[in-house]
Amino acid sequence: MELLNDYIHLNDPSQTRHTVSFWRERWMSLRNAYGATMQWLRIRKGFLQKDLQGQAADQAHISRLEAAKVSATLDLTADLAEALGVSPLSFVTLVAAADAGKTARSMLLDTLAELESLGVLDDFLPGKPEKLEAPQSVAAAAKRKLIQELKQAGFSQAEASRKLGMHKATVRRHWY
Repeated sequence: MELLNDYIHLNDPSQTRHTVSFWRERWMSLRNAYGATMQWLRIRKGFLQKDLQGQAADQAHISRLEAAKVSATLDLTADLAEALGVSPLSFVTLVAAADAGKTARSMLLDTLAELESLGVLDDFLPGKPEKLEAPQSVAAAAKRKLIQELKQAGFSQAEASRKLGMHKATVRRHWY
């Protein structure tokens, strides 16, 4: 396998460049599996590239996908799966199986076992991400609450700072 080096430049000017290496063949194999699966399924269903045109992508893009020259987004994958008459999960399963050199059945059984071991097989999952509060905001709110409680109890800023082990500027910021 050919080793491909890529460099990450860290923001801190005092840092040196760190090398992240990965295998080019592995990086390309999923793209190849995607293209091969799409082509195989398209031919198996009796479609020409132009038959998929407009439903998911133009014929030139479909050709580039099948030639493993470009990658597809999840949205495009769902559109292509629909155009090919299969569910997105079936399409992705076929791609993963091709990439792993397994049958679709074997891939699904492995996936079933993995989800079972995670304990999520029978869970209903959220359809969209939750809006989470940033940890810094949660910590700041907790500090503010503690400081306000001490203020209500009659402590001075200096006393609250000592009691909570916080810098005076932090106490001052949350005092009012």
